[in-house]
Amino acid sequence: METAPTKDEKSQSSPGVAHSERPERLPRLSALRIFAAVGVVLCHVGYYFTSVRVLRKVEVYGYSGVEFFFLLSGFVLTWAWQYRQLELRQFWWRRVAKLYPITLVLMVFAYLALPQYERIPGTKGKVLELTLLQAWWPEQRVYFGGNGVSWSLSCEIFFYLAFPFVLAGLRRLRTRGFWIVVGVTLTVLVAAPVAASAAGTAQPMRYWLFFVFPPYQFGFFLIGMLMARSISQGLRLPRPTLIFAAALGWLALLVGVGAVYSLDHTHGLPRPLVLLAALPAFAGLLAAAVSKDLRRQHSFLTSRTLGYLGVVSFELYLVHKPLFLWAQPIGLWNNSGGLNGSLVFLGFLGVALLVAIALHHLMQVPIERVLTRSSHPLRWSQRRFRRLSSSVHAHLPEAFGLDS
Repeated sequence: METAPTKDEKSQSSPGVAHSERPERLPRLSALRIFAAVGVVLCHVGYYFTSVRVLRKVEVYGYSGVEFFFLLSGFVLTWAWQYRQLELRQFWWRRVAKLYPITLVLMVFAYLALPQYERIPGTKGKVLELTLLQAWWPEQRVYFGGNGVSWSLSCEIFFYLAFPFVLAGLRRLRTRGFWIVVGVTLTVLVAAPVAASAAGTAQPMRYWLFFVFPPYQFGFFLIGMLMARSISQGLRLPRPTLIFAAALGWLALLVGVGAVYSLDHTHGLPRPLVLLAALPAFAGLLAAAVSKDLRRQHSFLTSRTLGYLGVVSFELYLVHKPLFLWAQPIGLWNNSGGLNGSLVFLGFLGVALLVAIALHHLMQVPIERVLTRSSHPLRWSQRRFRRLSSSVHAHLPEAFGLDS
């Protein structure tokens, strides 16, 4: 049940209100992460768990969850940092410490344990993935090789490099300049794929340019940044519940139309079209969720369980495909479609979540904790390695709910 906003909360929803420099907590955004991650899981492995053709076509459109992650990333970073002074080296080092260690481990796992067709060919491809530059190379066996989902982290690294400078520019914008940036960003996102198609650009190149290439994907990240700025300046949705429901309805309609279209077309709807059509819905979900959070309205999306699952969604995103590909040849996911297929998928999702939780508590948290104790990434010593080891051991009881 939702609660009515208090007098103070109503005053916060008015434009022009001075806001605290300490950002409000936004629990719904964490909860929404897990749904986006499950959408990506369905896109990558859902086909194996159902024999219903139309459902297979529906699941494919889960790839749009990556766009939501980009939008959300731009929003969250801006929300957290817009009133604080950015120390560039520390900011970048914290981002690398969060992304890279677990990504590296799963890259190595992909090289050692996954089928040959998943591995990146040649030294060039391996170097590009190890440096998270694979999304800049227009060859699918490179940008989707190894642990294929890490291509999106290649985009995120680019976003993080640009973020401090873009944020500094957004801070200086007045109202007119702000809306000019919004208009130009949306125009480029729409016009670029249209122009490429009109120019006869080959389909594989268009796929890379408008689904993988980091500068184009930065447009969605920038929209998230712009939304955070506008909401921090007082923008609130008058009926967030209605807008949230409308956004979900629009996404359902888009996926339904896409699935029906895909039944008679090999490649389905063009990915740039799907991402652009989904953008208003994702923006509506994000703005509605934030508006309700700022009014401190409670619902199932503010539950601790969903919030926790949102926290481990990063690990779920990274581990689900390697886990599936590793276990599939040994017949672990025995599937016959129908109800049995649905139950097996839920079993797979449960296993993937358990692995994600283990990776989060036993690897991600302790490694990140040690790495971020210093803003000087190259100043390592034997003492710091001992700290890392002790941090992992200290975190084991906490991970399994035991007393230390």
